[in-house]
Amino acid sequence: MGEDTTVESQLFQVSAATDGDVPRLRLVGELDLDGTAELRAALADCFARRSDRVVLDLWGLRFCDCSGCNVLLEAKATADRIGTELCVEGACAQVARLFALTGADELFADSVARLPPRTV
Repeated sequence: MGEDTTVESQLFQVSAATDGDVPRLRLVGELDLDGTAELRAALADCFARRSDRVVLDLWGLRFCDCSGCNVLLEAKATADRIGTELCVEGACAQVARLFALTGADELFADSVARLPPRTV
């Protein structure tokens, strides 16, 4: 692994590293409106490298609200526009459910396990 930088708020943390020329962001904690600026900045840095691939590691992400989901969807759109593959690894049940309810699981279909919608 290459360089490692961490940006952290009270409940959310983004760790950036490189594996060769592949930027990798590890998201940990709870991604809500308070963490979106840090995530956007980390993503912008990754995309500025013009790598063929960017990896988002969601294994440590316990919670994501709509504002966090919007940042991830914006990242997917940016990656598609610049010709970068955006790979998402892992998702807890809450994040996978959010992706399913919003249709984001279709965009990250190869990377995130699908959960059936929960009925109330």
